[in-house]
Amino acid sequence: MSRIDLPPSDPAPPPQRHPLRNLLLGGLLVLAPVYLTVYVLTALFRFMDGIFAPLIDRTLRALLHERSLHIPGLGIVLTLLVILFLGWFSERVIGRRILDSIEGFIRRIPVAKSVYGATKGVLEAVSRDQADAFKRVVLVEYPRRGIYGIGFVTGGGARWGDDPRIREDLVPVFVPTTPNPTSGFLLLVPPAEIIECQMTVEEGVRMIVSGGILQPQTILNQGQAPAVEEPELVGRGV
Repeated sequence: MSRIDLPPSDPAPPPQRHPLRNLLLGGLLVLAPVYLTVYVLTALFRFMDGIFAPLIDRTLRALLHERSLHIPGLGIVLTLLVILFLGWFSERVIGRRILDSIEGFIRRIPVAKSVYGATKGVLEAVSRDQADAFKRVVLVEYPRRGIYGIGFVTGGGARWGDDPRIREDLVPVFVPTTPNPTSGFLLLVPPAEIIECQMTVEEGVRMIVSGGILQPQTILNQGQAPAVEEPELVGRGV
């Protein structure tokens, strides 16, 4: 009994999105970033303007004899002037001693010392001169061999202890979680096990927040196979 070969069936066509759904998604992608940007900037403006706004309003009402007077933006100007003055004051010897005394007093308060220490540590890490260390995106084998995670180098290599099992310097690498990149794991990785990535920090954060949906174009281009040129057919004379 001979076998009958059936013709191969055509693959099912990919499902097409409804035009209305495409329009809604496209409008959402345009509106959501703009709205969040305006919301954050407005909240930041109100916060900085409200630090010294009550003091400024009382002073203006007393000088101009007005019951209700508020000029938006004056609080931000005064806040920036105070920040600049504190920066200048902290660079002087007397100012440094006074600020050290205030810091020592705060660190003796049980709850305040934790909040103050964490806040100052984050600000010092962000504003230090070695900011280029925060602009490296790398791959490390995590959480096990054969699986790679995206991480950010947060400092230079250093020898962590005198244990004989640590034979080289270890580099601190922060591996964030998805979709919240503010939490994650701090790994101390040997330099030989770090793989450099050809992407910026912004591209790495965008990829983590999107769960890998928004991949950098440079990475996508590397994954494409080169086009194969078909040989030209030269006709032969009969």
